[in-house]
Amino acid sequence: MLNNLEGKTALITGAAQGIGRAIARSYHAAGAHLIIVDQSLDPLKTLKEECGETTSILEVDISDAEQLETKLSPILKKNKPVDILVNNAAALTRRAPITELSLDEWKRAISVNLTGAFLLSKMVIPQMQALGSGVIINIASQLGHVAIKGAVPYCTTKGGILQFTRALALDHAEDGIRVVALSPGAVLTPRLTEIYGTAEEAEKALKTAYPLGRLGEAEDIAKAALFLASDASSFITGTDLLVDGGYSAQ
Repeated sequence: MLNNLEGKTALITGAAQGIGRAIARSYHAAGAHLIIVDQSLDPLKTLKEECGETTSILEVDISDAEQLETKLSPILKKNKPVDILVNNAAALTRRAPITELSLDEWKRAISVNLTGAFLLSKMVIPQMQALGSGVIINIASQLGHVAIKGAVPYCTTKGGILQFTRALALDHAEDGIRVVALSPGAVLTPRLTEIYGTAEEAEKALKTAYPLGRLGEAEDIAKAALFLASDASSFITGTDLLVDGGYSAQ
């Protein structure tokens, strides 16, 4: 099976809920050993119960280099080398023009969405270089391709992730490391539901913008992430896969 991750170790950030959680479940079902990271520990504990005792969980702020060195480095040394890194964790700012946003809000978006991906990649690439192989999947967004009003920090950082992906892929192609981006459209996650109140209200407000006539499910993104992590995509690097129901084609 091409979508087989048997014997692989996958490190997934932002795994407590939504897309990250769905990716973790998908990778576990495909045979991968998991290291799952988030700032919310209790949801990670329930995910570990689903995925087995060999799953490693860690509560950490991925934008904090000292925390990563103190908390994540020991786990990386204890486990088998990381074969797959999914940089999924992201920070959202409130919807507002930048004249109404604080510098701290801007910095938080940059530090989680960009610096976090930089720090995690920097930590695992030496392991992948030693293996002679590896896959880094950066979760971007349709909003890295197109913009909406009131979302300058998020759109900017997700656009940055796309260019980060291209540049990192070129740097490490000779090491056998593939680097790809995955750009979801609007997905019915707990975060989106919280913004609109209910899943039904989110669908009502947004689905007409999508040619396929519906919003995405976390599992839609997990299927794409499994494809990108597997040998089925062995000739794909330095590019982005849009999973947005046709939104950006308009």
